[in-house]
Amino acid sequence: MGGIPTDWRSQVLSQDAQGNDIKIKGLLACGEAASASVHGANRLGANSLLDLVVFGRRCAETTVEDYTPGQAQRDLKPNAGEESIANLDRLRYSTGASPTAKIRGTMQ
Repeated sequence: MGGIPTDWRSQVLSQDAQGNDIKIKGLLACGEAASASVHGANRLGANSLLDLVVFGRRCAETTVEDYTPGQAQRDLKPNAGEESIANLDRLRYSTGASPTAKIRGTMQ
């Protein structure tokens, strides 16, 4: 139920080569997607409303603290996102030795 690492401000975290936390600027997560929870690791999906109230509000507060309405955005490169789409297409149209149904059955 959630696994996106976040700090107490709901900012998404990654790690550098030395294992230190680094914040991904402008990316926030809360609720079922985030690893932070008022219920701990054993929470149930039905309890996610409290997580959304607590951490959803924290996301809003972080946004207000860190960003200004109308602030300039960096221009996207003309080919932004093409690498991700190409990767999805490579997976979608790949022809391996094992059919998807067989792999799915084995995993189940």
